[in-house]
Amino acid sequence: MTAIPRRTLALGAIAAPLATPFVARAQAVTELRLGHVLSEQSSYHVAGTKLSELVDQRTNGRVKIVVFANSALGGELRLIQSARTGAIDLMFNSQPSLENTIRDLGVLSLPWLFDNYEQANRLMQGPMGQRLLTLLEPVGMVGLSWFNLFERSVLTNRPFTNLAEARGLKIRVIQSPGYVETYRAIGMQPTPTAYAELFLALQNGVVDAAELAPDQMIADRFVEVIRHYVLTKTHQLPSVLIASRSRFNALPADVQAAIRASVPAAITEGLAYYNRFREESFVEVRRRGINIIEPDLAPFKAAARPAYDTILANAPNGRALLAEIEAAKARA
Repeated sequence: MTAIPRRTLALGAIAAPLATPFVARAQAVTELRLGHVLSEQSSYHVAGTKLSELVDQRTNGRVKIVVFANSALGGELRLIQSARTGAIDLMFNSQPSLENTIRDLGVLSLPWLFDNYEQANRLMQGPMGQRLLTLLEPVGMVGLSWFNLFERSVLTNRPFTNLAEARGLKIRVIQSPGYVETYRAIGMQPTPTAYAELFLALQNGVVDAAELAPDQMIADRFVEVIRHYVLTKTHQLPSVLIASRSRFNALPADVQAAIRASVPAAITEGLAYYNRFREESFVEVRRRGINIIEPDLAPFKAAARPAYDTILANAPNGRALLAEIEAAKARA
């Protein structure tokens, strides 16, 4: 056996206590980045901040989630790509932005898919929502939870109370096949407009209308340039909390468990915040003197029904998923 010089032993004895704290410091904190496109006053940010707090508590400070608002880590399409490649850890995103990657999620862009906002929330937070989250795994993402839904109606300077009056309206819509085909079937003219340009487009009459949730009308000041809000409630647009599969699976099992255990309370707090903001937005819309119109929706739904075939044609398993959603609605 080779003898180890005393000097080497002595140096090792000194180095060992110094090395151990260094390793501990290097491994003490894991920083995860969560990105979203909304402001720091949004429900995304509220839920993300709560998630950060809870994970910090559950890991005794070993894991820090840093929340980046206002598209600081990119727009929704970039966030999706970043999550798939492992460039970010977590994100909030909207379902229409996921449709190019997961075509079956186009089923959620069917018009009047749910009977109302409350039913949509119950189903997306229940077993049906969990079933839909499994679609993210094969494309490099982990669906942690569905989040708030944005009930979208039509804000306009050209009011309508029936289907005939709505025909020909130039409307800015999300560039998702489900949204475009729906408004085309109704007889409106879906008009591509960047969201950043929508305020001026409405102000200058480039478009007559847009389909947005009530909170967007307030948060992005559209109440300053429109006079009517027609409660078509055409789509219940879901948002979702997603983790990068590669980044999430690389975390220790106890950290993964801490994140999953923290999600329900974070989502609950974010949903409560959003629901309050949504109700306050309606109050503010009325206070601003915006004319709220509630038309008979039956003719609109009937006119939009032919769009189902076109929308479902883009979703390979769309009809089967639609049947599952209808069955879940019947049980709810």
